Amino acid sequence: MKVLGINGSARKGWNTRTLVNKALEGAASMGAEIELIDLYTEPLKGCLECFACKRKGNKTGGICAIRDNMRPLLEKAHDSDVVIIGSPNFFGYPSAMVRAFMERFLYPLSTYMVKDGQHVKLLGERVIPAGMIFTMNADKEYYDHGGYAATLGSTTRSLQYVLGYAEEYDSFNTLQFKDYSQMDANMFDADDKMHQHEVQFPVDEQKCYEMGQRLVAKARELNK
Repeated sequence: MKVLGINGSARKGWNTRTLVNKALEGAASMGAEIELIDLYTEPLKGCLECFACKRKGNKTGGICAIRDNMRPLLEKAHDSDVVIIGSPNFFGYPSAMVRAFMERFLYPLSTYMVKDGQHVKLLGERVIPAGMIFTMNADKEYYDHGGYAATLGSTTRSLQYVLGYAEEYDSFNTLQFKDYSQMDANMFDADDKMHQHEVQFPVDEQKCYEMGQRLVAKARELNK
């Protein structure tokens, strides 16, 4: 059982990576082999619209045909039993590197073919359970009123559609800076931010740990 974790934040020691790591720990507790990849180690390109994966008789096998620095990651994701992706919320959307990865990972696995009125799934009966973890400076009220459930949720729905199963966890009101006094950010109460980090963030860590456990169990259940 291979579980791939993807940190879609440029920060390697902060909220997003921490929660992805917790999800991986949960997966490991179920006996899974885990690996964490940081997307922001080098620039990644999104889909180039070459349509090699859609040409008749193509032999891409559901992996993007472009052989660049993303190819090894795409191969690992394709061969994983579970994929867990973490991203900060940038104006209601995942980070640029997560978007690039999603385009290159999901598009070759999706098809424009139908049979008996149903879309043909390249994975067939195989399911790759996916977890999507979003971290954000926004609190739950702002999330609800700002329409983030729809925009962020579209990423999770894409994972669900192509891979067969997906779930999402949203971490709200995260601690964005170590020292708010050094930042132009007076709309925030630094003490409240720290309190949220000390009280709520451990809850988020536990929830992501449990997500990792659930996804491994789901992979075993759906791919018997």
